[in-house]
Amino acid sequence: MTPGVLFVNFGGPAGDAELVPFLANLLGDVLPGPGWLARALGRRLAPLRADRVRPAYTQIGWSPLVADTRAQVDAVRTALGAEAPPMAVGMMFTPPTMAQGLRDLLDQGVDRVLVVGLFPHWSFATSGSAYDMVHHALAEIGRPDLPVHYARAFFADATYVEAVAATVRQAVDTLDGDGPITLLFSAHGLPVSFLKRGDPYPDHVRESIRHVIDHLGWDQPWELAWQSRLGPVRWLEPNTTTTLERLGAEGVQRLVIVPVSFVGEHIETLFEIDVEYVELAHHAGIAHVGRAHALGLEPAFVTCLADLVRQGLERFGSYRCSRCLIPRPVAHRHQGRCPNCAFVFPAHLSEGSGGVG
Repeated sequence: MTPGVLFVNFGGPAGDAELVPFLANLLGDVLPGPGWLARALGRRLAPLRADRVRPAYTQIGWSPLVADTRAQVDAVRTALGAEAPPMAVGMMFTPPTMAQGLRDLLDQGVDRVLVVGLFPHWSFATSGSAYDMVHHALAEIGRPDLPVHYARAFFADATYVEAVAATVRQAVDTLDGDGPITLLFSAHGLPVSFLKRGDPYPDHVRESIRHVIDHLGWDQPWELAWQSRLGPVRWLEPNTTTTLERLGAEGVQRLVIVPVSFVGEHIETLFEIDVEYVELAHHAGIAHVGRAHALGLEPAFVTCLADLVRQGLERFGSYRCSRCLIPRPVAHRHQGRCPNCAFVFPAHLSEGSGGVG
């Protein structure tokens, strides 16, 4: 048997030629309504959206996410050494696609695939959507029979917590000024409607933060806010913008923003935080603003990913509900719903598909 590992991530346009296709794919995935209608609207709206966001992407030199993901995979390969299996990368919304990543692994002779989502906190919008895309890509390339195992969320893993804590320490140690420091954990937001479907993402984020605070022994103020709202629907609150305005009005003078749900730099960190939020914070009266870097090649994070690969390969074929993460017999998939948390199993966990663990 020759297992391979497909690391999946969000994707990001590396240049102007990828911007409109990226937005069309993204909007086609997140817009409400039937899939065919969402995809059609996405293609129509993408050029309009591109005109709005192109200056921001140009200012940051375009998204480094795909290149950084490849660097993370190379680091995991080095960490695993001689035990490293064939590895490839698949993106949700830009090249290389899920199908391209799977073909890459098949070309390397694999006969089973462990899929590792680079999303610490499980959500329908990230892990769930990405894993479903892998499921459909298998059919696209004519290999729906290929055994697949999906890695679990890792929001409370000790190595992930240490990695986030390390980025916080670095930002705190280099922040100018004197006096108390407030940590603002800024996570990517989510429409409230997802919570009605049982999305565990906000709870996973809050648990991560509690572990980080405990790990640091942090005894100064800290906050959680949600960023990157898109569209007219209601999103998680408080949002980062209003939180920064409130902190400024309360007299906060030293602030470190921690992008807790981001494992790599992208438009949300390099422009939304570093440009828009820093400018807003200064305008609100906060004199000193720092930012913890996204996890990138933080050593503890590389260890976390290497451990996920080892565990996933060891448990290949075992089954675990991807929402509540509780191990269950494979037979429970035949019911279509987790008996513990009532999560309706998506396509990638339906009968005959791979497990999560």
